[in-house]
Amino acid sequence: MKIDKVAGGHVNHTNLSQTAPKSPETPVRPSVSETHINTNTAAIEKAQQDMGKLPNVDMAKVEQIRSALQRGELGLDMLALSQAVMKFHTGHE
Repeated sequence: MKIDKVAGGHVNHTNLSQTAPKSPETPVRPSVSETHINTNTAAIEKAQQDMGKLPNVDMAKVEQIRSALQRGELGLDMLALSQAVMKFHTGHE
């Protein structure tokens, strides 16, 4: 490939001056209002109360099912599972 000079392609030289770099400014954090904190605390406390009302997980039952799956005593219908996942994620329930 041959590169020819282009007429009028002269670029004027500019003088660049380097100055000392600016020190980074400390970011200003917006103040959080006391009302906002109280609202978050109230929401967390309500969520903890609601969670306390949920039934406990029967870990013995979970382990029984896990063991049965590992032994091959429970089957897994991959087609039904994949269809259920698709229905859930596409909103076609």
